[in-house]
Amino acid sequence: MLNRASYIFFFIILFFCFVPFAFAQEKINNFDTDITINKDGTIDIVETIKYDFGSEYRHGIYREIDIFKINKENKKYLLTFDIVGVSNLNGKKYKYTQSEDRGRGKLILKIGDPDVYVSGEYVYKIAYQVKGALTYFSDHDELYWNLTGNEWNVPITSSSTIINYPEEIPLNNVGAKCFTGPYGSSASDCQIDIFRKTINISSNNPLSINEGISAVVSFPKNYFAVLEPKLYTPFWETLFGKFLMLVFKSIFFAGIFFWYVFYPIYIVYKWFRYGRDPSSTIGKVRAWYDGPKTQKGRVLTPAETGSLIDERVDLKDISSTIVDLARSGFLKIEERKKKDFYFIKRKEYKNSNLMKFEKELLDGIFETEEEVRLKNQKLYTTIVSVKEKLYIQLVDDKFFPKSPQKIRNFYVFIMIMGLATLNIPLALIAGIFGRIMPRKTLDGVNASNIAHSLKNFLSSQDRQLEFQAKNQMFFEKLLPYAVAFGVEKIWANRFKNMNMTQPDWYSSSSGTFNSTNLVFGLRASFRIVVYSATPTTSSSGFSSGFSSSGSSGGGGGGGGGGSW
Repeated sequence: MLNRASYIFFFIILFFCFVPFAFAQEKINNFDTDITINKDGTIDIVETIKYDFGSEYRHGIYREIDIFKINKENKKYLLTFDIVGVSNLNGKKYKYTQSEDRGRGKLILKIGDPDVYVSGEYVYKIAYQVKGALTYFSDHDELYWNLTGNEWNVPITSSSTIINYPEEIPLNNVGAKCFTGPYGSSASDCQIDIFRKTINISSNNPLSINEGISAVVSFPKNYFAVLEPKLYTPFWETLFGKFLMLVFKSIFFAGIFFWYVFYPIYIVYKWFRYGRDPSSTIGKVRAWYDGPKTQKGRVLTPAETGSLIDERVDLKDISSTIVDLARSGFLKIEERKKKDFYFIKRKEYKNSNLMKFEKELLDGIFETEEEVRLKNQKLYTTIVSVKEKLYIQLVDDKFFPKSPQKIRNFYVFIMIMGLATLNIPLALIAGIFGRIMPRKTLDGVNASNIAHSLKNFLSSQDRQLEFQAKNQMFFEKLLPYAVAFGVEKIWANRFKNMNMTQPDWYSSSSGTFNSTNLVFGLRASFRIVVYSATPTTSSSGFSSGFSSSGSSGGGGGGGGGGSW
């Protein structure tokens, strides 16, 4: 049995092993931020950090702040920081040292006295001004800022932020979002209250180690001066630095000879040998009244047909697909007001015989609703995916041995590398021959000649061909092909004097209908599609925090810290 001394010894061991963990844990009790957005484009920030050292004895805290903003192309832009000072709540100044580590992208403040130890709770007010924090988009200005940072090695019990902005900005034109959690999290466990002149943001729950809160606030244009950060290019990322790196690595004469002499000549040879289309067994004619077919007898869609002619999948081909899907009864296009278009889903397409790229386009349009307003749609990622699937289909149907786009992209890369290495002959040859390097198969050439013949008919003004334009059904059937070829206006003029009825897949707000009205209306809608297919980016290439890419840790600012 254990005697009394043994119990006491066991209790002492437990006390010294476990009790310190209950009392010595460091944490931030409150992390409060006050941000003022100035009309000159600068922002003033005061961080009030109530740091609890617990029972530990430290000299103070260190605060690291990210000095770079990184755009979607991974280019770094350098923010300018002006530290005003560090004090307690009573205004007493703390000692601190300031340094910058551009390799890590940090501004480092080491706050405290190396000869003095502190314990318990201390309050640190860090005041600084930032230039380049705002981001300027085509339709709004934006502050996307990491309020606490996601690199603290202690938890944060509560966090709140006040953002002050000029009172002349209309309240209903101000928007805000917040994101919480670890870096990259899109969770929004936070509260936002927008008032005139101020925005209050607070976390709903404590933030764990390496968790933070970020906020994005949008304002109308022209209220703040344009004060963008400067592009930061490390030496080895400059053209001269890359050239030196290439010189260092290209120490073997064989490599230099291949790159500067042999390869430019080989590209020309490769085009003559492998890059030209084979001779066609089907010639071009003045008139053709249907699309080309695959080996299995499937009539090509307008988008595939248009892509065969110029060997590119572009927005005309996407637009022709929308018209063709509407004509086939899968959606309806309504112009409820001038240039204000709606797409309405008419029937299910999941189990239909549509091509994969057509289903992909419908999925993107009707992702969440069966009736969508075109102005509200952001179809960039959908259109990129549709283009990729179209290229795959053309290869699968053996019209191209390889994707034309991948071949062009490869030679664009070679051209860029030629310029970067000052190999001007290679850059010129890659730029010229790379564009025409994609080749069609024999089936592709035959189908392309048929497509050219169809285009000749659609764009011809010869009177002897007018007898083919007999009825509205014929007009609607070939309209998507005309859109793909870019000759829809000419095709519509052939029918402008016909007494045509409004098709059930399209309605206009004008009240009257003819072929030219239909084409002009569709052209306006497709301009909107083109606009919606362009991601919202600033002039410097930054993505908006209001897009799907917004997350905790995004934007400028951030960093973290701890004790020392």
